[in-house]
Amino acid sequence: MRSLLSSSCLLALIGLLGCGGEGGPSRFRVSGDATYDGKPIVFGDVVFTPNDKVKNSGPQGIANIRDGKFDTSATGGKGFGGGPTIVRVTGFSAQGGKLLCEYEYEADLPKSDATHKIEVPAKGAAGEKKATPEI
Repeated sequence: MRSLLSSSCLLALIGLLGCGGEGGPSRFRVSGDATYDGKPIVFGDVVFTPNDKVKNSGPQGIANIRDGKFDTSATGGKGFGGGPTIVRVTGFSAQGGKLLCEYEYEADLPKSDATHKIEVPAKGAAGEKKATPEI
């Protein structure tokens, strides 16, 4: 009897907690082109972080940059929650190549799937962190 009661309690607890599923905050796909000084960024990554200065919270997103394109739904990527965002771009001349740029700016992304164009100016070269373009 005690074993039956324990099993029933365990099953009820599992039912309340759920079994994996899609719980948690929504994540949206962000994709687009990424350039540095007008040329496609060959290799790198982009990170989308909710801007907590304006009280945005939610999941951070990431995407690999390959041949000037990025997509958070591609292998190695993770969707973003949307809203006011800090976008951080790191670009290289090739895989294992020279660091071209580290660039950070603010953007307001929709809370839905979206495209976003990343344009890192020449002044966003490696060593010039936290450059902010006009939005």
